[in-house]
Amino acid sequence: MKLLSLFTLILFLSACQPAEKETKTATDTSDSTAKKEETTPSPAAEVSPLIEQPYDIVESDITCEEPVVIEFFAYQCPHCYKLESFAEAWKKKNQGKVKFQAVPTHLGHQEFGSFLIVHQTAKNLGILDKAMPALFKRLHEDKKTFASQDEAIAFLVALGASEDAVKTAISNEEKIKTGIDENFLLMQKYKISGVPTILVNHQYQFNVTKAGGYDKVFEVVEETLKLPSNCPSK
Repeated sequence: MKLLSLFTLILFLSACQPAEKETKTATDTSDSTAKKEETTPSPAAEVSPLIEQPYDIVESDITCEEPVVIEFFAYQCPHCYKLESFAEAWKKKNQGKVKFQAVPTHLGHQEFGSFLIVHQTAKNLGILDKAMPALFKRLHEDKKTFASQDEAIAFLVALGASEDAVKTAISNEEKIKTGIDENFLLMQKYKISGVPTILVNHQYQFNVTKAGGYDKVFEVVEETLKLPSNCPSK
């Protein structure tokens, strides 16, 4: 059975966000999230804007019990692939301190929908940390997708999951669909129009360009984790 026939994914995005350094004017808001006029400022909105501030402040009514970093990305996006090594290093350093939430999209290309299914299945199996670098490698280095469910099962078994557990998880279409739908709804909520995009504590949003480069992204993450928000500061 073809993985792509399991269900139709709901949100199409345009393309990878350019990661090259750009010169921006004070009126350039091309990569900013649209904001409504606030009537009651949130804690984040009280932060004084900095010159060339490396993040945007977004409105959010979400609260959380621990600091959280959300990465919106696509497996086929070369900028996301390049950022992955920095993300992996940061996650290992901060394991148990900050929640890291990986939110994938297929950027409107249904041929990569199988990667969302395998990603969500790996998450449901509790092996996502192993699966993400392996999925990037499969696509960018091995030049492979997933032509069948059997290929996906073999891929996940090779990461250490039992064959029976993988078959049970990947056949649970409703649970997989729910997880993917939740990811797309989160992308819609924050009006994500390009990847990779980072969102810290549901209030500080930026991309590689705004951060100043791949090697600067997680410096900005560390900076924004200390700022006021509806989530605990680091």
